[in-house]
Amino acid sequence: MKTCGFLLLGASLVFSATVGGAVAYGQDAQSGDSNSPAAKPQVVEHPDPLKRRLSDRERIQQQKDLKKEIKGEYKKWLDQDVVWIITDEELQAFKQLSNDEERDAFIEAFWQRRNPNPDSPDNEYREEHYQRIAYANEHFAAGKPGWKTDRGHIYIAYRKPDSIDSHPSGGQYERPIDEGGGSTSTYPFETWHYRYLEGVGDNIDIEFVDTCMCGDYHMTIDRSEKDALKMVPGAGLTLYEQWGQGSKTDRFTQGAMEQLGLGPRSSMNPAVPL
Repeated sequence: MKTCGFLLLGASLVFSATVGGAVAYGQDAQSGDSNSPAAKPQVVEHPDPLKRRLSDRERIQQQKDLKKEIKGEYKKWLDQDVVWIITDEELQAFKQLSNDEERDAFIEAFWQRRNPNPDSPDNEYREEHYQRIAYANEHFAAGKPGWKTDRGHIYIAYRKPDSIDSHPSGGQYERPIDEGGGSTSTYPFETWHYRYLEGVGDNIDIEFVDTCMCGDYHMTIDRSEKDALKMVPGAGLTLYEQWGQGSKTDRFTQGAMEQLGLGPRSSMNPAVPL
């Protein structure tokens, strides 16, 4: 009975070694040689699952889990309050934070770095920033909050422009010479002028056009985009096009950034190759 018990025990151990791979014997358990010294089990070490390198899929899932943790007031702060002013480095750093205490400390340091008077208990930059958001929401909303629009973006990120050339109804428009001259009809548009923008330069003009006629002005780098007659043959011609010194079709064959057409100051016209 003892031998039978040994065999059963041995079979069980052999089975365990075969299936689990954690224990192995150097001698067959069924040999029945009672004089043989007992074999010592070989322990196979397994790597610590907490220290192993994550796969690409696991790493992506980990990043998603971290992002899910950012919610409530912290998500609003990240996705709305500072979306136009936070740097890429700050954004990545914030996403790596694991608890609200770290996030609170980060937000405090974020505003303090931008405080023009660090010794003051008030932060003029932060106050001005939230005033800009309020202004954008009040004046630029168009089927979406004002801070989400292009005008809201520029207003919040840079400040109020020094001057605005506004054409809220569009209509008849006399082109300046550097746009080719001549008359046309336009969509509603605005040109914002900044005498100076830090990190950008001097005498900056930014044009916004409402091509949908719905109040949602989008920023454009092509001044011809406001021309409502641009695609109408024979209409809204520039001066040179009127004089037969250029063709309207030339606007679309130059491969340039703007499609303004030829005019008396064509050497200054971005649509004309130099």
